[in-house]
Amino acid sequence: MRTQALRWIVAGGLLVSSHLAAEPLSDLKTRLATMRSDQPLRIEVEVEVAHRGSAPLHLNRNKRHGRAVVAADADGVKMIEQRWLGRSWLASLWKDKPDDDEPMLDELEAENLVDPVGMIDLLLTDATLVSDEAATWQDQPARLLVIRPGLPVGEREEEAPAPSADVESEPGPLTLDAKIWLDENGVPLALERSMELGLGVVKATGDESFTFQQSEGRLLVSSAELSSTGQALAVLRSRDDKKLKVTGIR
Repeated sequence: MRTQALRWIVAGGLLVSSHLAAEPLSDLKTRLATMRSDQPLRIEVEVEVAHRGSAPLHLNRNKRHGRAVVAADADGVKMIEQRWLGRSWLASLWKDKPDDDEPMLDELEAENLVDPVGMIDLLLTDATLVSDEAATWQDQPARLLVIRPGLPVGEREEEAPAPSADVESEPGPLTLDAKIWLDENGVPLALERSMELGLGVVKATGDESFTFQQSEGRLLVSSAELSSTGQALAVLRSRDDKKLKVTGIR
């Protein structure tokens, strides 16, 4: 009798362990919830941007760098200082000077820098875990989660009937992928995400990578690289690249 009971206990333990191992995304969301703070914070950010656009009889190239200060508190995130440094370089047949009044960081970029937990949490919403495996990040042991994020609400067809098993599902126009590296304590070390959109003659891609740091237990971005490309009618092309580096926290 005791032997049978012991077998049930062991079997039950294995089932619980299997269930826990199958919920790494829920575990990550729980861990992230402990890494947010409403305490006032300011970060200094170095910014580099580059743009290249081409069309018939048109070539537009622009490179700039600058510095921004972003503040965050219980009321939200705001840009309190930004300025372009050095000289901009522009080659265009359509305009004679760069758009120096263009903001260095948009609202979402600034928010992601000081609150990457919100960015990751949104990424995990309705996401599918593709794989969970041991890996390395910058020569240190890590855990790599490969996920397929859920589509934005506008891309979902919630009321459409489910396809039958006999019909092959075709890939939609929007594809999302993401990779998250975690340390031994489940804290995010880095994130990569990509987007690919194809709508007939219009194509677009987006790639973003983030490395993270901690300040008094709060998760922050350390650096980020963002790039996007667009193409229409095979003759209109553009590419934008941005590099962000947090150089100060106070």
